[in-house]
Amino acid sequence: MKSIGILYICTGPYALFWDDFYSTFEKHFLKNTEKRYFVFTDSDDIVTSAEKRIKVIKIENQPWPLITLLRFSTFLKIEDDMKKCDYLMFSNANIVCDMDVSEEEFLPSGSDAIFVTTHPGYYGKKKIDYPYERRKKSLAYIPWNCGSIYVIGAMFGGTSQAFLDMSKALKKNIEEDLKENIIARWHDESHLNRYVAGRNDVRVLSPEYCYPFGMNVTYEKKISAVSKMAKFDVNSFKGVYEVRRSFPQRALGKIKRTIKVKEGLLYLRDLIFMKHL
Repeated sequence: MKSIGILYICTGPYALFWDDFYSTFEKHFLKNTEKRYFVFTDSDDIVTSAEKRIKVIKIENQPWPLITLLRFSTFLKIEDDMKKCDYLMFSNANIVCDMDVSEEEFLPSGSDAIFVTTHPGYYGKKKIDYPYERRKKSLAYIPWNCGSIYVIGAMFGGTSQAFLDMSKALKKNIEEDLKENIIARWHDESHLNRYVAGRNDVRVLSPEYCYPFGMNVTYEKKISAVSKMAKFDVNSFKGVYEVRRSFPQRALGKIKRTIKVKEGLLYLRDLIFMKHL
């Protein structure tokens, strides 16, 4: 039987999501594959005594966004364990598996070595709308005329060797950015998008495998996000506070998002100069 190592980071209040994650993935996910769970946490409440397939790796909680930005460094702490699995994947903590998901529909096959999931917020959008990192000084940089999808950092994986190679490459790129005091626009997700851009060995899953919480969408809910706010105050945890904008400010923002004149000009510039990855 093939095996998949499921990498799961749940420090601080995110440990509250573990029980639901584990129970639903055990019930519905890849029933013909041995699932091994690697739980990176600072919690003492993750039960492992009755289940040898769960390994807890103690890590310290880090301030936002370092806990997500440095996740590839976190993964590589258990490189030897990762090598023993046929496949590896990462999932955000606040995820549950809602219905049966088979190996054929989820895992990479044929020439594919990596799988990623289309970001539900940018599903069906145009290239110009993708929030790639556009600063050339970052190693996550993608020119305006490049890229064909925008993937979410909450659900990705691959064969064990491909996943390890990706983790090492992205760890290096993120650390190089930090040496220059650069944090990519959407942290590790920006670097993941740069890594898969232009590759021909990537299986792209539809957003039904990372169904968004609180959005009105039409595709099936196979694997979904659940509310963080139902468990804890996310804004306080991240040090982010809501800024209430006036009606004119909100209207102007909507107009800017619709027109996108600046973005259009930048796209044309990069297209004319044939920018490439």
